Amino acid sequence: MKTSSPLAPIRPAWLLLAGAVHAAALAQSATVTAAPPPAPSPMAANAPDACRLMPRADLEALFPGRPVTDKGPTLSPLSRGPQYAESCTYVVRLPSPTSKTDVARFASLTVIRWGDSPAVGRGTARDSFASLRTARERVAADPKVSLRIEPLADVGEEAFLETSAHRIAVQARKGDLIVLASLDPYSSQTPGNASALARQALARWQPGVGMVAAAAPIAAQAAVAVPADTRVSQTAPADQWPDACALMTTEDVKAVFPDMTIATPVQFKGKITHESRENRIEEIPKPIGCLYNLRRTDTVDGKRVTVSHQVQMSVRNLASTPAFSQRYFEISRKVGEPKTPVAGLGDEAFIDILNRIQIRKGLLSVEVRVGGGERDAALHAVARERVNALAARVAAKLP
Repeated sequence: MKTSSPLAPIRPAWLLLAGAVHAAALAQSATVTAAPPPAPSPMAANAPDACRLMPRADLEALFPGRPVTDKGPTLSPLSRGPQYAESCTYVVRLPSPTSKTDVARFASLTVIRWGDSPAVGRGTARDSFASLRTARERVAADPKVSLRIEPLADVGEEAFLETSAHRIAVQARKGDLIVLASLDPYSSQTPGNASALARQALARWQPGVGMVAAAAPIAAQAAVAVPADTRVSQTAPADQWPDACALMTTEDVKAVFPDMTIATPVQFKGKITHESRENRIEEIPKPIGCLYNLRRTDTVDGKRVTVSHQVQMSVRNLASTPAFSQRYFEISRKVGEPKTPVAGLGDEAFIDILNRIQIRKGLLSVEVRVGGGERDAALHAVARERVNALAARVAAKLP
């Protein structure tokens, strides 16, 4: 007969029960599997496909040679039941009229209604289109909104064109299908292109049937029209700029520096660059700068010392309008060395530590400088006194 050892452990009943419960839980967890993912929403039969109604090839035909990027379709909301490609968007890179870079313009097609979609409520597609047009005309009637609505022929069974500063759009209906073709404004071609896209999209739809092939491809544009650069030039035409050497002549310099020898002035020519898609450079026929080199020999402590100054007259700007003239002068005031206002010269003037006086009178901004004495305080003071005298003579000649 076997007897139990007095050293064998005795397990309480509650511990045995807990172990059994834990084992059962492990067995149950081992058989649990993740719930299968929900089945995708079925696609509606015979539904329109916005990306097939307006494929990329249509954009490439209307914008020849320009890059077109697909942004892809947007599916209809699940609340409408079986889904379909409700809208499709593209980005077209077009030449900028004001720079050498390109600009991005969006093109999109949206299906507003088709068939007996429950999202549109009661009524026929014809009723829906009439309601849509009435709503948009009500918006356009608000004087605060810059929106123009006008009827459009030869697009589906009925259509109208919306024109605003931010969008050119065509709303059109053919049978039970209502679409919105939208383009970002670009040039005079935009309304025609938007109409062509809507027309071609409706050509790919047959009421009661669904998507069909268009009878003919979309009519291609021969070229992309680049809009004119309508910016107002901030600078007056080159032939209106004054002669710097006439505003400060050798006689003017001699009157202020009678004790110095004046060399033949050095003239500087200038150009105006009109920035656009293709920059236009205009040469200024008269000198915009006139430099006078002045010398004098003194005897100091028995030694010959050469004193020299450089006197320069510069036409800095001839603006096209008073507002542009004031803006240019204000920017000049903020750039470079600190400026001190000077009274009695033109409309406004300032001088800096380098003995440069800039004067604005009307559309014209000029600068008079007397250099020399940058390391000699006494000579620098003389230069400052004489630049003021020269500036007064120049200001008297400004138109």
